[in-house]
Amino acid sequence: MRAKHVLLAMLAFMFISGLTITMEAGPGSSSQPALLWGLFSTFLSSFLPYYWYRLDSEARLFFPSRWMSTGIVGMTPVALPIYLLRTRPRGRRLRALLGLLGFCLLLPLLVVAGVVLGLGLGLH
Repeated sequence: MRAKHVLLAMLAFMFISGLTITMEAGPGSSSQPALLWGLFSTFLSSFLPYYWYRLDSEARLFFPSRWMSTGIVGMTPVALPIYLLRTRPRGRRLRALLGLLGFCLLLPLLVVAGVVLGLGLGLH
């Protein structure tokens, strides 16, 4: 698997999260599937960025410290821009940060798209 595939998996995960929001809000929904999805989505929210980070750092021959790896899992919004600044060459750093910003803005839009599609399909 490549780093781009992990990014696509994150986008798909956010869209599916939007679909599950509409299913959980329905009148006949039980708390058991919602609890399982909550646990699974929490795991994926930490695992996917870390997995992307590992693949990207290996591709760039960057040997991360334990602190950087811990930061990616525990404080992704803080550690990921630091990682990008440390690993991208001069002249590409701003582009990498803007790409991260665009990706982060796309994630909630995909959740909203999933909710709208779920409501349109009558999943609630």
